Amino acid sequence: GNLCLSSCPGKKVRLSGPVRGRAAINRDLDQDFERMKGYGITMLVCCLDDTELEFLGAPWPKYEKAALAHDMKIIRLPMIEGGCPKTLSEVRKAVLQVNKEIYNGHNVLAHCRGGVGRAGLFAGCWLLENLLCRSVERTVYILRERRSSKAIETYAQAEYLIRYAMALN
Repeated sequence: GNLCLSSCPGKKVRLSGPVRGRAAINRDLDQDFERMKGYGITMLVCCLDDTELEFLGAPWPKYEKAALAHDMKIIRLPMIEGGCPKTLSEVRKAVLQVNKEIYNGHNVLAHCRGGVGRAGLFAGCWLLENLLCRSVERTVYILRERRSSKAIETYAQAEYLIRYAMALN
């Protein structure tokens, strides 16, 4: 299986029209879950809290119901925008759960609002944990090459990756 990154399923922003040249986004939660199921996604790592899910138009009760309807497990790893998880151990626990799913041939999707910063941070920890990258610099390079040039958006996120890598050694 694979670890995939995405923006929030069912995301709805700027519905009144473009803001600073950025168009409206009006995704359908059920269609997004149906599409994810089609890609073999069986587990989600949601890096958003209930408040942000609600703000994005995917309130937790609807999100959870859609996931259950599509037989998807959910790992909650909420972080504030630009932020990091509170502990290294909670991420390591999530990474190990994701590994079990991937080793069983299933795909896992990690997301935040845009699938770049917080989800990218989780993916970076996953890359380091599985020795797919042996340095933080290489990890950030791969994330920026594969997902977005903005992946790992803040100094705090870069510092977290460094602490995660140091804890592995």
